[in-house]
Amino acid sequence: MKREVERERELPAFSLSIGELEALWARLAALFDDPADIYSSIDVRLPGEQIEFASLEELKQYAALPPRITSFYIRLRKGERRVSIRSGKYWATTNAKVSASSETEAWCAGAIETVYSFVQSHKVWYHWFLSAPVGWALVLVGNAPWLASAFMPKGSKIEMPIVIGWAGIVATLLILYFAKERVLPAGIIQVADRDGFIQKHVAELSLGIAVISAILTIVGWFVAK
Repeated sequence: MKREVERERELPAFSLSIGELEALWARLAALFDDPADIYSSIDVRLPGEQIEFASLEELKQYAALPPRITSFYIRLRKGERRVSIRSGKYWATTNAKVSASSETEAWCAGAIETVYSFVQSHKVWYHWFLSAPVGWALVLVGNAPWLASAFMPKGSKIEMPIVIGWAGIVATLLILYFAKERVLPAGIIQVADRDGFIQKHVAELSLGIAVISAILTIVGWFVAK
């Protein structure tokens, strides 16, 4: 009889340096009977190309990588036991995921818990936002002028500060909805610390614009009164 158990779990948005990824790699390798005899690979998807590394050491030696990787697929396997971490274009959902398969539930649970507990300690600040219903918020905010006009007295006009604030919120939500993977990546491997200020803080800047726009909208609403 052959039995195979598969389990998976969504991961909070995280960022790992190469050193931290090495520490996680070592913990996962220790789950196998003979860590020296493990098949491993790291697939990295970049604009216009895909690269497969046979090991973490091979990835470290490749000089042409960008400062950070946000679309990757990490696999460790020996026999019937496998564990993988996927993020970015390697997964259909917004969040990164860890998957494990084995002949026993206990091994799968242990592998998944090893990854989950490790990335929990390396969460990025916006991890809560990836599960937020941005699409529904966009629909609600986008229709706000028509909803407001239904309750406003006839002849009333929406003041310009409110319009500007509303437009800013809609623009920010559109950016986050259609470019969430680039603006707020679910998983980051920080290869080198060469990012500029805007690249490092694009998420903070985007959400900051949304907050400022919301404040302008609220202030404009009270000024109009």
